[in-house]
Amino acid sequence: MEKTLIQKNKTAEKAREITFRIMLNGMLRELGNGKFYLGVPKYDLLTAKALQNSNYPLYMRFEMKKSGLFLFAPVSYRSETLFHEYEPVLWAVDHQNQEIFEVNDEKLTELVYKEFSETISETGFQQFAERIQSSLRNLELTTEACLQDDQLLTYSFLESEQLLPAGHNLHPFTKSRMGFSEEEQFLYGPEFGKGFQLDYFLIHKDCITEKSLPGISAKEIFEKWTSIPESYDFENTNDFYIVPCHPWEAQYLLSTEEYPEMLGSGKIIHIGPLGEDFYATSSIRTVYNPDFSWMLKFSLHVLMTGSVRTNSLKDLNRGYASAIWWQHEKASFEVNFPDFKLLLEPSTLSVHYEGKNMDSLNILLRENPFSNEDKVILLARLCQDESTDGFNFTAHFFKNVANQLGIDAEKAAIIWFEKYVNLLLSPLNRLYNQLGMAPEVHQQNLLVKLDHQLLPQSIYVRDGQGYLIKESFKEKYQNLIKDYPEVEDLFIRDERLLDIVSHHLLVSNLSALISSIGKTGLATERKLIHILYREFESLHESEPSSLTDYALNQRYWAVKSNLQSAVSDVDGGVNAASISYAKVPNLLHKHFFSDQLIHPQGKEVFFKRYFQKEDVTISMRPIDLENDLEMLHEWFNREHAVKIWQMNWPIDELETYYRLMLPSDEAHSYIIAGNDEPSCNIEVYWASRDIVGDYYDVLPTDYGTHQFIAPTDPKKKFVSPSTQSMVDYVFAQPQVGKMVGEGSVDSLASMMNKAHVGFKVEKVIEMPHKKANLNFCYREWYWEKFPQNKEVQITTNITKND
Repeated sequence: MEKTLIQKNKTAEKAREITFRIMLNGMLRELGNGKFYLGVPKYDLLTAKALQNSNYPLYMRFEMKKSGLFLFAPVSYRSETLFHEYEPVLWAVDHQNQEIFEVNDEKLTELVYKEFSETISETGFQQFAERIQSSLRNLELTTEACLQDDQLLTYSFLESEQLLPAGHNLHPFTKSRMGFSEEEQFLYGPEFGKGFQLDYFLIHKDCITEKSLPGISAKEIFEKWTSIPESYDFENTNDFYIVPCHPWEAQYLLSTEEYPEMLGSGKIIHIGPLGEDFYATSSIRTVYNPDFSWMLKFSLHVLMTGSVRTNSLKDLNRGYASAIWWQHEKASFEVNFPDFKLLLEPSTLSVHYEGKNMDSLNILLRENPFSNEDKVILLARLCQDESTDGFNFTAHFFKNVANQLGIDAEKAAIIWFEKYVNLLLSPLNRLYNQLGMAPEVHQQNLLVKLDHQLLPQSIYVRDGQGYLIKESFKEKYQNLIKDYPEVEDLFIRDERLLDIVSHHLLVSNLSALISSIGKTGLATERKLIHILYREFESLHESEPSSLTDYALNQRYWAVKSNLQSAVSDVDGGVNAASISYAKVPNLLHKHFFSDQLIHPQGKEVFFKRYFQKEDVTISMRPIDLENDLEMLHEWFNREHAVKIWQMNWPIDELETYYRLMLPSDEAHSYIIAGNDEPSCNIEVYWASRDIVGDYYDVLPTDYGTHQFIAPTDPKKKFVSPSTQSMVDYVFAQPQVGKMVGEGSVDSLASMMNKAHVGFKVEKVIEMPHKKANLNFCYREWYWEKFPQNKEVQITTNITKND
């Protein structure tokens, strides 16, 4: 009993961690209101009081503007992909009211709702909170249900579909199933592994609309599969379709106002539960039987994640239309890409009575290529937001791969990932570039069939109503549209489709997988990013497209605003056009990230150079905040600094500035000394993550610098040696293409100094805080000024990263 109680407490805590991790990361993506914060401050006494008993070196500080406070979440795993992990404790710091408090679940829900809301609605908040709690309760149940003996894993299709304890890690209501009772959750939730009989109806053909590809008949399929009782074998039975229904939805249908009237007309006959068991897949409403050639996608009037999951007539039309389209286009594609499969929904049924669609009985029939013997893994299974303590499926899986290959787990994970992206990206790019189509390849729509070594052998994509086509390709398909008007439903604006592809492929699929592997510790996220970048780069060289260009060169990627939609109660299933998109930094640009410049390790001097003309030895080291802060505060309050730098803030504000900068991916600060006397502060920044990138076509290889010379005594300024050392250091890094500057137009000395080392003004820009000279410098321009510096070597590596 005691062990069971402990286990329940653990699963409850894990469910809470998952729920609020998804919420915090969603807020970070969609609002961009979070920044890393380093350590415990010395001068911000209120924040220090909140964090004083914490043992964590790194936090995410969320600025909750509408509540007038900051949230501090201890970071236990820092992800390159924004799939961070946090410790299960949050502190709020309210400077205005001089208050600090620990934030519980209810308070966090309230703060997040308020931050996203344009107008506060008590009803809206209660609905949002109820859905969060529904998901949280269900997570406790599913987490406990999916506790698995790792020796029993078979990697079957059904196992992969049903062992998703954490659900969708990009949706705040990851396990919300409002409409199911707890008993129904156990009956119909895939995580509980129970089979159930379908409910069957006989429906008169006058009420049925069937759309099927030639050679396929839903009527015949169900007649062959189902043996109805002899009592229903009446004279005109052939005029009726046998129509299956999800058992929960059947009870819902029986309770509707329309049903008794339809029953009285003789157009519908309820048979009840019948035949073999089916099993829920990860979507809950799509069911599977290994001996049946079709998976059945039913309607369910249950509020799951962000939508009531019913099959609309548009869904049916799109499923059928995509099957029609693919029949006409697949021949040449499949010759070139035999290991990339689009699962079709080539037959649909809809039921009408008195001119009204009875959507409870709308069905899509999806191809079922999977037997019990096949080894298949759903991508979402590898992307589960599981805690890294205890059993981790992803780590276990790649260790199994390593055993099969006879190599270490890191190599196995890398080989698997390389093979996966190779199988995935080239056919997707061909579909998009030459056929204009993009399937929704998010993690719950993508299945990987494995070979005997558990390596990717082929890829299957499902959800035919999501096989959308660029509007610019409509003319190409005019003849097909004339013959099959439903095909017109597949077209969507090119720009919108690219946003959809960005969310599903680049974020939900690839970024989530990279993060999940990284969390296991088997391979660093950066190594996987390099692999992914090279794959896209190679693809762009061989078959350039707007997709490869977007993936490689777009500064930001689009991501669905799922949390905003949840707060605003937008049903993405009914009104997909109302879903908004946010922007996240392009992950592939991390291929050009210099840890040496932005994340240096240590505080010691790493560079020294003697300049004979000035008789000075210039040294450089990363800032030591604990010992340098007071000095920097005094520097920035000097008269010549105030006018240009405008950083004469109170010391607690200056400390906050550095505690936010130093752990960021944006910039780092250094101290330059002349003959061991500190004289200069420089900041090196990654231009693509800096505001300056808003004012020109920034490249991920652009790095900039800010330079402040503290002394006014000409004999102690050492301007040229300090500037040369700064430029030498930046250009020594292979990730750097050109240097960027944006000095104030009021600082003639700054521009003269930059021109002295080869910078050239591109244009004048109006920034929020200053009017500035945007200027660039390439190595060749610098070396023209100082050819001897071409031989300068920066040999000390002070980073811990690759």
